[in-house]
Amino acid sequence: MKKRDIWICLAIIAGAIAVLNLYWRREGYIKVDTPGFHTTVHLRRGWWRSAVAMSDKGPVKVHAGAYKLTQAKLRAEESQDKWWTILCRDGRGRKQSRIQVTDGETTVLKLGPPLTVHPEVWRRGRDVSIGLSLIGQGGEHWIPQVLTPKKPLPAPRLKIVDESGNVLASGKFEYG
Repeated sequence: MKKRDIWICLAIIAGAIAVLNLYWRREGYIKVDTPGFHTTVHLRRGWWRSAVAMSDKGPVKVHAGAYKLTQAKLRAEESQDKWWTILCRDGRGRKQSRIQVTDGETTVLKLGPPLTVHPEVWRRGRDVSIGLSLIGQGGEHWIPQVLTPKKPLPAPRLKIVDESGNVLASGKFEYG
């Protein structure tokens, strides 16, 4: 190999390192906007990149790119010993929305309330299961279970009534 060829190879390698360095340095910000609630959001980008953002803190600096919401916790406090929390997790076959962070810009995440309640109905033979799906304003799926300092709240009760007001069936929701 000639000396000139070695210099050309070194120049190409140096150029590739410079381009990759600029690519990896692209950074943006994520800000969580949930007025009235303390919200913690866990995001993941690929195998190695993850980020945690909180509504109480300012914007968090992250690498630019597409992130996936893996977990969120929405908490409302009345006092130190009175609070409630609901959780959002990516799972059970649901795809949470992708969050795109652009280089040099702040991406604002509007999560949580107002929540839209969607009934989910499953039928197995004679048994019918009715569940609730809570969808936040960012398209995220919240787990319909409220946590308090001591234990989860009791399951809500249900009555199925016909047009004339006769109770056809009653019961309560069960978690799980």
